[in-house]
Amino acid sequence: MKQKLPVFAVLLVMALFAWTACTRSSPFGAELLDDQLADYDFTDTLSLRCTVVREDSLVTSDLTSTASYFLCGAMDDPYFGKTSADIYALFQPGVPAALSATLRYDSIVMFLRYSEVGLYGDTTQPQTLLIHRVDEGSKIDLGGTYYSTQSLPATTEIGRIDNLLPKPSRRDSLFSVTNRSAYLRLRLNDDFGRELMAYDSATLSKDTLFYNKIRGLKISCSSNARPGLILPINLNDENFSRIRLYYTESDTIKRSFDYFFQGSNKFSNFTHDYASSDAGQQIGQEANDLIYLQGAQGLKVKIEIPYVDQLENIAVNKADLILAVNNMLPNEIAVLNPSSQFVISRVVSDTTFDLISDVYNSVNLLGGYLNFGGSPNKESDGITRYHHNLSDYLQELVDLPAGSDIKKKTIYLNINAQSRTAMRSILYGPKSLTFPAKIELKYTKTK
Repeated sequence: MKQKLPVFAVLLVMALFAWTACTRSSPFGAELLDDQLADYDFTDTLSLRCTVVREDSLVTSDLTSTASYFLCGAMDDPYFGKTSADIYALFQPGVPAALSATLRYDSIVMFLRYSEVGLYGDTTQPQTLLIHRVDEGSKIDLGGTYYSTQSLPATTEIGRIDNLLPKPSRRDSLFSVTNRSAYLRLRLNDDFGRELMAYDSATLSKDTLFYNKIRGLKISCSSNARPGLILPINLNDENFSRIRLYYTESDTIKRSFDYFFQGSNKFSNFTHDYASSDAGQQIGQEANDLIYLQGAQGLKVKIEIPYVDQLENIAVNKADLILAVNNMLPNEIAVLNPSSQFVISRVVSDTTFDLISDVYNSVNLLGGYLNFGGSPNKESDGITRYHHNLSDYLQELVDLPAGSDIKKKTIYLNINAQSRTAMRSILYGPKSLTFPAKIELKYTKTK
């Protein structure tokens, strides 16, 4: 170790990077290395600069009807401010046949299935679920690509549930006694139902005519509660998500006619009001003590590793980015669990990002990131931490020419599947005196 100290001392004096290295007695299971221990070095003081930034807009349209659910709800988070998630959806008739004018209209009901995952917030707080119709002059385009920042004017209310207390774990049957799931139902406006019933066969059989007339629906929630709730709604399940129009034939025979969301375009719109929130005050600023991340196109963290290209002539054996959760803040709400999965991306161009190689290489058949990490784990000291394997990508950064542009030495920490989660995390920053964010680096000298 004494032989290495002059090298690092020179680097420190030159202020090229703010880290020191030494051989520890037991780094990364080094007690098992015996006489090979001298072949490895270890540091956990590589400089990091973290900045909280807004997440970029996301494509949320569902042209192939494969989305497992859409987020819908309203939250007022003590640290992140207000968030709303709205759904815009088209629907189509199940059978392209006109309903005879001699039939008598009865009622129209919407059924919406809860997803089994994706719920975030407090289900014991009442919500108001609202259904609005997209205004005349606007419409959802059947083949349109929509982003999370887009919305459409929808001012005509055609349905609502007041004081909704969702029960997403209560599984009931609906149209089939053998199939059970969690869902809700709400009565829609009769004028809307009568309009649908009056459409002729040409309108029902030609998609463009039908979509032009209905224009689309907006599904949203409002709440005065804190923290509120974001619900996951699966519109693509034909067994539990549909609109059913009830009518009477020959004055006595009760019948129904169904419309389905599956097969039609849908998209999510997210809005965030960070005014006066702790997270909002940190946006665009270097985050030394606390860093904030949020789903639903919320916040991500830019992490710069400014001196990584000064680590010359080393082979990275393991690089572990470690971030600890701060769940001891005043007014923190227990039901707001930290995000279940982080990923790390890099800049490809000015407007394009891509996952780093360590994330891609870790994806398994079940869609997890076992070899990468990025999930919260409560460790033996009682602290919840995220570990992220950066070994391959950090080697790429080490191999950059000295003095490379800082953009090439920057990564982004994102919440995974941004359009499908409202989860958030508050983590300790790199200069925290408690559990600072750091990279634990195990390496071998190559010269």
